[in-house]
Amino acid sequence: MRRQRRRWWLGLVWAISSGCGDDGGEEASAGEEAGEVGEVEAPDERLNVVLVVLESIRWDAATPYSPALPTTPFLERFAADNVRVETIYTVVPHTTKALVPIHCGRYPAISKAIVETAPGALGRGCLAARLAAAGYATFFIQPAREGFENRSGLVANFGFKEFAGKESLPSAGFDESSYFGFEDDIMLGPALAWVDAQEGPFFLAVLTLTAHHDYTPPAGFATQHFVDDPVQNDYLNAVAYTDRFVEKLHLGLDARGLLEETIVVVVGDHGEAFGEHGRFQHDNVIWEEGLRVPLVIGGPGVGPPGRVIEGLFQTIDVAPTLATLLGLTPTAEDALGVDLLRSDGHERLFFSCWADERCLAMREGARKAIHHFGALPDEVFDLVADPSEKSNVIAVGDNQAFASSAIAAMFAWAMMTLF
Repeated sequence: MRRQRRRWWLGLVWAISSGCGDDGGEEASAGEEAGEVGEVEAPDERLNVVLVVLESIRWDAATPYSPALPTTPFLERFAADNVRVETIYTVVPHTTKALVPIHCGRYPAISKAIVETAPGALGRGCLAARLAAAGYATFFIQPAREGFENRSGLVANFGFKEFAGKESLPSAGFDESSYFGFEDDIMLGPALAWVDAQEGPFFLAVLTLTAHHDYTPPAGFATQHFVDDPVQNDYLNAVAYTDRFVEKLHLGLDARGLLEETIVVVVGDHGEAFGEHGRFQHDNVIWEEGLRVPLVIGGPGVGPPGRVIEGLFQTIDVAPTLATLLGLTPTAEDALGVDLLRSDGHERLFFSCWADERCLAMREGARKAIHHFGALPDEVFDLVADPSEKSNVIAVGDNQAFASSAIAAMFAWAMMTLF
C-alpha cells in the first residue's frame, strides 16, 4: 500500500554526517548525549520492519555460511533471494549486552553490570524510540522470562511501546526451552495477531531462545545427525528448529501480503563455543566462534538478490542501516556504525568478554589481537591465513608492536563505552 509522504516534527534537530566511524568515534556532548531524536522525514512508502535476533547462533552453524551443513535451509533460501553480510561480529557475547548495538547502534557498557536496563540509560536514540516517535507501532517479543536480567527494563529503554515474554504468552501445547523460557513457536500466534491489529507501519522485534544452552529441541521436532559430538549435535538441531520458526514467521508475513512493504533482518546475537579454545557457551568467548554471527536482510531498497557484502562489519551497523532505509534523520548513535548496504565496512573493530577484566580484542584488517589481562598470554592471529585462530603469531614480524598498540586502543575504547 502506498502511504502519503508526511513530515514528523520531533523536537530539536541534531544532524551529523554519516562517516565510517571505524574506531568508535567520540563521545557526544551533553546536549547530544544518547542521540536526541531530531526531525524525521518519512519515506514515500512507510516500510514495516521485522527484526529477528537469533539466540546463540554462530555464523558457521548456518547453511549460507557453511553450505555442507544443512541446518538452516530457510535462511539459505532467504539469503539467495536477498542480501547476506559475510563477516559481521557482535560486540560482547552476552545477549543483554549484544542487543544494545543491534537495536541502538551504540556500544554497551564494557562492564559485567547490566547498567543498560536502568531507567533512561539509553536515552531516546534507539531505533524503536525513533520509529515510535514517527508514528510506528512497536512490539518486542521473546519466549524467555520477562524479568531475566530486567529484560522489560531494557526493552523499555529501547523505546518499545509493547513487550511480551514467557509470562505473557499462552503456553498450552508448547515445551519449555533452556532454563528460562519456552520454545520459539510460542511467539508465532501472538506476533502475527499483533501484526494483524496494526493499521499503520510497525516495528516487530523478535528474540529467539531455543538454541540457547542446554540445546534441547522441543518434543516432536524431527532431529537429524549433523555431527558425532552429541552436545554439538543437539545444538545444531536447536539451530535447525530456530530456522523452521523463522520460516513460519516469514510465511505468516507473506500470507498477509506484507513482504513487499517490510524490511526483514535476521541476525545472530552472539556465537557459541564447544571447546575450540578451551571455553564453552558464549559469555567469555573472545574468538571467532563466540563473536561472529550471521546476518541476512531483505525487503524494498535492500539490493539485488544473492548479493554478498564483503568487509568488516559489526552489529552496531544494523540500526543505522535500517534508519537509512526508513529515511530517518541521522543521530549520534548512527555515527558509530556504517550502512551495511552502502559501505566497505570498518577499518577496525573492538570486542570484549562479558566478565570484567577477562578479555578484550581488536581486529584490524586480517589481524586480530586479544588481551587476556594476564590470565593467558596475549595473542595475535592472522584471520586470513588462520581463520580458526589456531596459531598465535604475536612473535612474528611486527605483531608484538601491533598487539601493544591494539591493547592501548582496546582500553581507550572500553573506557569510552562506560556510562
